[in-house]
Amino acid sequence: MQPKMIIVAGPPGSGKSTAFPVKDFGLDYFNADDRAAELNGGSYQDISPAIRNVVNKEYEQFVLKHIQSNKSFAIETTLRTEITFRQALEARQAGFQIEMIYLTAGDLNTCLTRVIARGLSGGHSAPVEQLKKIYRASLKNLPRAIRDIDNIRIYDNSFAGKPPELVLEAQFGQPKYMLTPLPEWLSESMKEIEF
Repeated sequence: MQPKMIIVAGPPGSGKSTAFPVKDFGLDYFNADDRAAELNGGSYQDISPAIRNVVNKEYEQFVLKHIQSNKSFAIETTLRTEITFRQALEARQAGFQIEMIYLTAGDLNTCLTRVIARGLSGGHSAPVEQLKKIYRASLKNLPRAIRDIDNIRIYDNSFAGKPPELVLEAQFGQPKYMLTPLPEWLSESMKEIEF
């Protein structure tokens, strides 16, 4: 049976952990925010850079170990950097099928509002400028994910009280389903893609 690498991705405040918790895939999984809180005495607030560094190393080791042992796994990421693409390429070369679920709560302000509310209720947060950078980087990397990931499903999670809505599904860069019209945040992100 072909091993899988499942990636749940999207900017902070998108609802990744609520809508698609990596623990629910029935595979080994790694959620960096949960691990950081565990190392921070159970609190998601005021997590130090030192703890984040430890968690980042554990995260990379987790992925590498599973690729080397040919064992399916699930991870969560904001998709703000290149590392997920490098890991996916390595996994594919090792025979893995790569699947991504990408979602966002819509525009930047909606995501920021949700992160701030989460922080006020005891969840994890970050400075607004950092959140803005992560949001922009994540959306900038989305077209590459559409092109490079074996199977990707993109969801709009901007409807409060409703489940995320599938707006695009693609395999190897070719659309299998596309909502018309696409949400503005996705149309803007996909300007450089031609299907």
